[in-house]
Amino acid sequence: MLLVMFTRTVFLRLRRSKAKRFLSKITGVLGRQSHRVFRSSPKASLPRIEYLHGYEGARPRVPWPAFPPPQYLNQLEDSFQTSLADDRAFITQEDCIFYHTAVLPNGEVISGPWDLRGREAEYLGGVRLAGRRILEFGPATGHLTYFMEKHGADVVCFEAGWDRSVDLLPSPDVDPSWAQMDAMRYIGATQNSWWFLHREYQSRTRMVYGDIYRLPADLGQFDVATFGAILLHLENPFAALAQAAKRVTSELVVTEPLQDEKSDPLLNRIEFAPQDVQYTTHWWSLSPGAVVRMLERLGFGETSVTYHVQKHHFGHDLTQPAGDMKMYTVVARRLEA
Repeated sequence: MLLVMFTRTVFLRLRRSKAKRFLSKITGVLGRQSHRVFRSSPKASLPRIEYLHGYEGARPRVPWPAFPPPQYLNQLEDSFQTSLADDRAFITQEDCIFYHTAVLPNGEVISGPWDLRGREAEYLGGVRLAGRRILEFGPATGHLTYFMEKHGADVVCFEAGWDRSVDLLPSPDVDPSWAQMDAMRYIGATQNSWWFLHREYQSRTRMVYGDIYRLPADLGQFDVATFGAILLHLENPFAALAQAAKRVTSELVVTEPLQDEKSDPLLNRIEFAPQDVQYTTHWWSLSPGAVVRMLERLGFGETSVTYHVQKHHFGHDLTQPAGDMKMYTVVARRLEA
């Protein structure tokens, strides 16, 4: 095996005819066999790395994929959070994609496709925030993150990162590894906006990256977990809810778009790949009844469903006026044993 690896390296540096003669002299039959193996083997693609944070030429820039800490542990330590912030301290607005409309401390408004201002409490189902420890999944730009922090919550956010990509619908015509890179370039720029606001607001909220289907063991317990329009983007939404349920002592909050008002929204119904797009992160359309049923199975049997409208630029086209996106929020409380 070592000899084969060596011969491949030699072939990358020598012309084919010279390489064959060279190998024949030093290895005889074995060398010629190695040469044939190399000629017949598929070409390995070079590893590709995307730099998610920072404009071209900026240093330091944060790569994806990157090596995570062992088992994704110890990310909540103050020193680790400081290192995450320091690595991204140079981020400017130009490095960011703002998923939410944001207002900076100086009053400047930065527009995003989702404008949740003034409707945050409805989005979160009216759940109590002050003095509570909250785990927020998929914060994007973080408008809800900093709203909850402002209202007295101790917030920990969880995002895809390190070596974990967001879930992508497969397509027979698309190389999944390259599609992941393209998706994570966008996700990285959105994560930039979270860190940009984290610095602007002088926030104490902590960020953890990893696998939503296998949360780090040292996250601890939370009073509340929130899923803000996240389940539709997950290959296995129930598995993600199950992970959160193990760490929540009181309430799980799930907000999703209301896809079909004509039928009873409390029907237990899930639609796969509701948008006819070749490659997308939109896996599911979930009715409120389906979410309620999932949460009941996880021990959160006291549920309430509320409906609200959020301002949204459809297609993320900020050149067009924002429209009304009808949404629902399920607040599920853990039943006492």
